[in-house]
Amino acid sequence: MSALDAVAIVPVRVDSQRLPRKALLRETGKALFLHTWEASKRAKCFADTIIATDSDEVEAEARKAGATVIRTSPKCRTGSERCAEAARELPRSFSDAIRFVVDIQGDWPEVLAADLEQLVLALRKGTSPSATLARPMQEQAKISDPNVVKVVRGRSGDALYFSRAAIPYRKRLDTGIGALRHIGVYGFTRDTLARIPDLPSSGLDETESLEQLRFLENGIAMQVVIAQGDPWGIETRSDYDAFLVREAKRRMQGGSS
Repeated sequence: MSALDAVAIVPVRVDSQRLPRKALLRETGKALFLHTWEASKRAKCFADTIIATDSDEVEAEARKAGATVIRTSPKCRTGSERCAEAARELPRSFSDAIRFVVDIQGDWPEVLAADLEQLVLALRKGTSPSATLARPMQEQAKISDPNVVKVVRGRSGDALYFSRAAIPYRKRLDTGIGALRHIGVYGFTRDTLARIPDLPSSGLDETESLEQLRFLENGIAMQVVIAQGDPWGIETRSDYDAFLVREAKRRMQGGSS
């Protein structure tokens, strides 16, 4: 392994509620989570991209593809908790060099390698102990969709709030402030990630079902990096069907899949 100071971890579980067993959907010819793994492998900033899972099926698929796998407890409540557990078990061949861990949710198969590299650069600057990605959006239907998570950031670039609601509410339309769509990637300093499983919650996390609100509730600043790519998370069957259409177009154009 190289002496790079960042590692990517893709947390994968099978028991998703809105789209059962979505991680193992393979109508493209490969399991959904492997698209995410391959996207991360294209980034030049990681010592490795590791699959963290409690599933025998996921592990078998991952190892067949040549991925490093770390088994985690089925008791992990969130992707970041799974990543924190996996980060404690990083391979000794590069563990001592790792300062940053990037949690790439397994249902974000179209994340751009260049955006992952920018996220790691933001972490290296050291202004915030964590970072995430977002992209401006205009479509009112998406802004109102509770499956599309929005984020508002402050003048420093740090996140002020995440919500499934349409934020910010635009009473005035001449402010130049539009909606930002959150992308399911989180970067942490290694020490910050280790704190995540023990963070208390005041209820915002559970109310919105957004784990990143627990970070903000506990004073963990999160830099919001504007993404150049336009990835979409897979929450529902219609999301997956739309991904299949985009993936087919990429293959016809000779792009990576």
